[in-house]
Amino acid sequence: MNDALPREIHAVLIPVGSVRLLLPNAIVAEIAPLSGLEKVERAPAWLLGRMPWRDDTIPLVSFSLLTDANAQEDVRTARVAVLKTLADDDEMPHIGLLAHGLPRLITITPDLLVRTDGGERLARGTSAHVLVRSDQAIIPDLHWIEARIAQALPA
Repeated sequence: MNDALPREIHAVLIPVGSVRLLLPNAIVAEIAPLSGLEKVERAPAWLLGRMPWRDDTIPLVSFSLLTDANAQEDVRTARVAVLKTLADDDEMPHIGLLAHGLPRLITITPDLLVRTDGGERLARGTSAHVLVRSDQAIIPDLHWIEARIAQALPA
């Protein structure tokens, strides 16, 4: 069995606020229109609410508000990046991240991805700052984000 890392990874650059998130294409279920948003009572500002998606209701998160207390969000022209969660959780199989603009599909090879954070302390919700070709991007810490959402949702 070959345990070597893949030579290419299909990924998506998703504009979120003033940054781009770099995510594996395999976890992006869909880019959906924002509609039917219902507020969650006593939720933090970054948990924008729940929205219907297919036969489910998913939590919608503002990455900008979650990771930067001074950020603001404009939901009027936003879309939703629907992501498969990393935890095998029947209660929350998908989450939505507020996206601005259209995502871009890219193929990444090890020589095209350069870490740019230099080992500095990263903002919460962030795994790495990277350069992909000429694009600056953030690799989000999805485990941390999913845990925060689970804590914020009513039982």
